[in-house]
Amino acid sequence: MESAIRTEDLCIVYGKKTVLQGITVDFPKNSITSIIGPSGCGKTTLLLSLDDMIREVPDAMVSGDVYIGKEKTSSMPQSELRRRVGLVFQTPVPFPFSVYDNLTYAPKYYGNRDRKNLDRIVREKLEMVGLYDEIKDDLWKSALKFSGGQQQRICIARALTADPDVLLLDEPCSALDIKSTSIIEETLKKLKEKYTIIIVTHNIAQARRLSDKVVFLKDGRLIEEGDAGTFFNSPEHPDTNDFLGGVYG
Repeated sequence: MESAIRTEDLCIVYGKKTVLQGITVDFPKNSITSIIGPSGCGKTTLLLSLDDMIREVPDAMVSGDVYIGKEKTSSMPQSELRRRVGLVFQTPVPFPFSVYDNLTYAPKYYGNRDRKNLDRIVREKLEMVGLYDEIKDDLWKSALKFSGGQQQRICIARALTADPDVLLLDEPCSALDIKSTSIIEETLKKLKEKYTIIIVTHNIAQARRLSDKVVFLKDGRLIEEGDAGTFFNSPEHPDTNDFLGGVYG
């Protein structure tokens, strides 16, 4: 399967602590890849490395490479990289203004000022996350006034307004109730038809439900990767089997 983004011998060190060691992994296009592993194994660090945001972390030292296609992300202008790789954080962080202004922020930044086109983008992206009909009469209401689940979907929609190749999500459902989690999971399944999705999750059941591919980390190392069916049903590495069996977490 064609790769949308990949790492080669990626190593991350914070001060004197090695967080990722020699990670080489492909993330296939138009699929959902879950990054799983015990707490502190480097999941979020790997995610932040994919859009080079890791370089903004104090004391972080980075070696190895990340590629989108054949292009190294380290050689891309930051504005272009941020356009091509969207990131949604664990806690919803809508900008403190209206839903409409949240969703037109990136298009305006990249030079789109046509009101009809902006209106189309807002509607299209909210429809993609199944939110337009819920809030179409409140587009000028502060995005901070909506429920946690709605705020998270606003943030996902906002990340899509730049038309990225890759969408990164760091524990996007960890603070949400069961209903909101189900809605977001169904949204992600639909979005993979157009985008490559990479999600960090501590929830093994969620990874089973969502994943096409799974990447398992432990102690900063890539222990095992593979298609979800094989990974969950016939793990090859003893550490993987122990993690899935709840021996450690």
